[in-house]
Amino acid sequence: MNTGIQRSSATPWGASTTTSPAGKVIPGQVTWKKNMAAIAAAHDVPYVATACPSYPFDLMEKVKKGARVPGPAYIHVLAVCPTGWRSASDLSIRLGRLAVETGIFPLYEVVDGNYRITVEPPKLRPVEDYFRLQGRFRHLTPEMTKKIQERVIREYEKLKQRARMSGEA
Repeated sequence: MNTGIQRSSATPWGASTTTSPAGKVIPGQVTWKKNMAAIAAAHDVPYVATACPSYPFDLMEKVKKGARVPGPAYIHVLAVCPTGWRSASDLSIRLGRLAVETGIFPLYEVVDGNYRITVEPPKLRPVEDYFRLQGRFRHLTPEMTKKIQERVIREYEKLKQRARMSGEA
């Protein structure tokens, strides 16, 4: 969480914020966001998950599981910020769903090192569907969008591979 719509290591590449404004020299945030769930899983946290209020039953189930785990649990929750994302507040649920449907914010859990995707779209939607509704991405060029799309697909395939290796695909 940030205040003042500032960039952080969790800010997506290319997003325009108050401390990483998009302009002629810099296109907004210039580093890829840290995958905090993967970092927690790499540190052997017994229960790690990603969740989004746009999928309330998935979120509630993960909170229950996290509370029952002996030891630490980490749940990374995507919270749409209409002010910072420069989007209409009535689009919050839709934006959360689009984050998942595009693969930008996949929903999964890692239990004792075993990955399982909990909400898997039949086919990933283009990242443009997600960007189109947010002012923080309005400056992106087709080349920048393509770069992000390629990264999202690559990272999503890695996640699917981890789930397959865990026997949970």
